[in-house]
Amino acid sequence: MSGRITLYGSITSPFVRRVRFFCNEVGEKYEMVDTATDSGQAEMRSKNPIWKVPCVEIDGLVLWDSHTILEYLTEKHAGNPKLLRRATGAEVWREKNLVTAADGCVESAVNLFYLRKDGVDDTKVAYLVKQNARIASVLAWLKTQLKDNYFTSDKKIGLPELILFCNLDWMRLRNLYPVSEDATLKAFLDHHKTHPSFVATPLPG
Repeated sequence: MSGRITLYGSITSPFVRRVRFFCNEVGEKYEMVDTATDSGQAEMRSKNPIWKVPCVEIDGLVLWDSHTILEYLTEKHAGNPKLLRRATGAEVWREKNLVTAADGCVESAVNLFYLRKDGVDDTKVAYLVKQNARIASVLAWLKTQLKDNYFTSDKKIGLPELILFCNLDWMRLRNLYPVSEDATLKAFLDHHKTHPSFVATPLPG
């Protein structure tokens, strides 16, 4: 293994938490640069033209987007038994749909979060009403795909479970969806929150 990763992001970001979880699972050490600070944000933007987190420097590369980073780390740690569950056969395409849906959910939630911070009333703007409806639609569908708090009969966390947990825990923190009032979603969070790599990457508050 080569030197330590530099990870640019904030501990509250659900996208950054995906990478933090994965690194903790496979034993990949990293140094985190807090992009919630002006200096950290400026440093990240000097390396990343899309100005989004997570962003990493690793093995002489600068990579952005959590999916690209996780793909790289998965290849780097090939054979590690702590890697995320990987789908095979026709299940690959179902898993891609799960990931796309979960990503769409959190992207809508992020839009709501920042516009609410700017004082926008999301009940009076058609675009934001649509974002709220999309979140509810995605979560309703994802619940139909869960069985015993996993998306497959293999009781191991895969990318869809990782993304959903990070999304739900962040939406709970930011009061963007009544997660704790939904029995299925609350059970999912309660089931996975004791996983060592979620315990090691907590959200504040």
